[in-house]
Amino acid sequence: NGKKIAPVSVDMALTRACGAMCSFCYAILQEPQERASIKTTDALNLLDDFSEVGVKAVSLVSDGESTLSKAYVPFIQHASKIGIDVGNATNGWEFEKEKIDQVLPFLTWVRFTVGAGSPEGYSKIMFKSKEYTEVFDRAMKNIRYAVELKKKLNLNVTLGIQMVLMPDFKNEIMPFAKLAVDLGVDYGVIKHCSDDEFG
Repeated sequence: NGKKIAPVSVDMALTRACGAMCSFCYAILQEPQERASIKTTDALNLLDDFSEVGVKAVSLVSDGESTLSKAYVPFIQHASKIGIDVGNATNGWEFEKEKIDQVLPFLTWVRFTVGAGSPEGYSKIMFKSKEYTEVFDRAMKNIRYAVELKKKLNLNVTLGIQMVLMPDFKNEIMPFAKLAVDLGVDYGVIKHCSDDEFG
């Protein structure tokens, strides 16, 4: 009708920083990642602006690992307070017990990026390492804790894991599916990878 309307949902990140080096990540095709994060006061003011114009939800996805930002916990808590749903995609490495306790009751969904079902495949795909790295164990520990807390507090948050599939990763499909069952998450999803023009 010619009226200006707000987006229903906003996809954003609180930082461009990320400790992972996922071989399927489109962010590495863009400008180099900066380590700066949005200031907490600016993040909270942004939420107030979202509320004022009618934005209903925020998805913390996109170019960076938002759990690394100092604004992460206050952003989620403030969003919930003013009636904005928040979902978060994360590798789970820094999504540790203290943060989980502070944000899980206020989140609508959390989608953990789990590049492979085996520790070795995970290290190769998400850390570009041929050797096993401890980040797999850390991520699994944090996911398991989130699942336990959801059950303990009877939270409505949806927890899932995702694998981004490229042809080289085909041997990780079954281990990934078994891992989803073992972790007790609400879902496991395998997504296709959108290639760039250079392959």
